[in-house]
Amino acid sequence: MIRKMYMRRFIYFFVFFLLLTLSLFYVMNRSSSKTLEENLISASKNQLEYVTGIIDGIIYEANMYGVQFAADNDVRFYQNQLVELSNYDSQMKKNEIVDRLRQTLLSSRSIESIGIYWKSQETFLSTHNSSEMRQIFKSVEERGWQIVNNSLYYFVIYPYIQKPGTVEPTQYIVGVKLKTDYLKSMLKKAINNNSSNAFYLFKNQELWSEKAVEASLLKTVTDLLVPQQASTVKYDYHNPSEDYYVLSRYVEPIDAYLITYTRTNDFLKPLDRSRSVFLASIIAVLTLGLIVIFTFYRNYYRNLRLLEKKFSQVEQGNHHTRIQVHTGREFFSLFRGFNHMVSEIQDLFVSLKTETQLRRTAELKQLQAQINPHFLYNSLFFITSAAQFSPDAVMRMSKHLAEYYRYLTKLDRHEVTLGSELQFAEHYLIIMALSKKMDYSIQTPNDLTSFSLPPLMIQPIVENAIQHGIEGRQGAHQVKIDVVETREGIQIEVSDDGKGLSPEHMYNLQAELDQDTAPEGSRGMGLYNVNKRLKNTYGEQAGLHFASNSWGGLSILLLIPEHAEKG
Repeated sequence: MIRKMYMRRFIYFFVFFLLLTLSLFYVMNRSSSKTLEENLISASKNQLEYVTGIIDGIIYEANMYGVQFAADNDVRFYQNQLVELSNYDSQMKKNEIVDRLRQTLLSSRSIESIGIYWKSQETFLSTHNSSEMRQIFKSVEERGWQIVNNSLYYFVIYPYIQKPGTVEPTQYIVGVKLKTDYLKSMLKKAINNNSSNAFYLFKNQELWSEKAVEASLLKTVTDLLVPQQASTVKYDYHNPSEDYYVLSRYVEPIDAYLITYTRTNDFLKPLDRSRSVFLASIIAVLTLGLIVIFTFYRNYYRNLRLLEKKFSQVEQGNHHTRIQVHTGREFFSLFRGFNHMVSEIQDLFVSLKTETQLRRTAELKQLQAQINPHFLYNSLFFITSAAQFSPDAVMRMSKHLAEYYRYLTKLDRHEVTLGSELQFAEHYLIIMALSKKMDYSIQTPNDLTSFSLPPLMIQPIVENAIQHGIEGRQGAHQVKIDVVETREGIQIEVSDDGKGLSPEHMYNLQAELDQDTAPEGSRGMGLYNVNKRLKNTYGEQAGLHFASNSWGGLSILLLIPEHAEKG
């Protein structure tokens, strides 16, 4: 009885909520039409003001360039200089002025061309020289903005400052032509969507628009237009089938209007349709909703909440959780599958942890096993031969050989420091320098010695420099290790004065290192392992690179990118 009363109250609440929703929907639908129109008008005004700001910037830019070249000394004295200069120098002066005009256009998206016309000599210089433009400049009589041949020009006449009571003849005219297509493209920024359109209307009734404008709308708007500087004016236009709101902004410098208009029917009709659909469907929702809610709660909701809770526990790392509730039908299989899945995940994590530890140990053992055993044989033979005549050399060789193998046998950590890796490489170089004539140097900043990196990264590169570099060229004896910090990251460069590689061989070697499979045989295996480990640890930007050095030998660059996240 209690459960029945609870569900009844819930149904009463649902019906009350549904009726309240109907009432609110009716009120909101009536007000939303008004609000939508106000928002559309506000958005259109903002867009119109934004485009007007851009146009004002374009106008200011054209005015600035016009005045700049009108007051330029090279332009003012150009005709006088032509009399004094040779033909070659005159042509160079002309080229210089034209180049300056063209350089100006490189920084502007809105200016199509700039021209200068000297009336007395009928000389014309322009970035787009043509007889048509010459005639346009020739007919200019006053300063300001003009529309000529469907293009917008700004003209400056020099002298542009006249003494009171005198009229000085025009010396030259500077004209700036704007890009008509660019100005028209601004119209797209002033409209909301396909239900809107925008156009320029100039004082001579010339119309610029990318879409056709309805004649009756244009006539009505033209009759209502009043110049109002720095303000947007709204007009309403109605015809038997459609309603519009029109926004106008007067652009004083060019004596034109920027006008947008939007058809409101397209925005309000969906509201009317949605109201009808809502009223028709709310009755069906009322009936079906009660049935679905009651059934869903009894048969699904409680079980879904339980399953959601258990999934949340698994997400938080509790892999021991299980569902002990016994239920019939589909949820029994679902709960059993959940318990099996969690059990498998728990076993998988244990297996993965064990496998990861074994893999790391195996990789380290593999790297240690790759050290050339001939290195140990040669070192022992050197000790045997040097023991008779140089005990000091035997002591040095034994000391560094012991340090060398002690470092190898204690590599049980996933990371070591750059300082310890360089010290390990130095032990190797000292051992090699005792058994053959060889010089080496290691340079590294003190602040980088504590940088952590995977072990056995530098020694294989040094070994490669000796075996394939120095030993391949008679008289070669130098190995250098440079560690620097660049903008790209930490760069470790190992250089030798050996036989080096041709660009083609370096390209082929780089391609081998970038392959997914290791090269066949032992040759190149050390460099391949170092390159792959770098990329696996620090990302694709890390790795080995090759270059020729000033000795004529080969330089191998080990790059660790800055701020690289270790994988």
